[in-house]
Amino acid sequence: MSAWVAVVFFLAGCTGGDNTASALQVCQDLCMELAVECGYAAYPNYDSCVQGCVYNREVGADVDGELTCVLSAACDTFAVVECEHAYGLE
Repeated sequence: MSAWVAVVFFLAGCTGGDNTASALQVCQDLCMELAVECGYAAYPNYDSCVQGCVYNREVGADVDGELTCVLSAACDTFAVVECEHAYGLE
């Protein structure tokens, strides 16, 4: 079992099943957009992006809002940065 899968199972046990599953899906969608679709160098690895996203959500980032914003930004770098400022951690 990879370390990433172990982290996901650990987080699922800590925060509750359905909520964690939806949080993980939002993070996977966000990282798919940032790391894969847009190919930003700040997100060179999809798995580490997902891990960071799950952590950020747990400490208060509005990942759902950020996903909506990033999808609307359509890989416009300036708009994506604004999404991070508006919905990410302070």
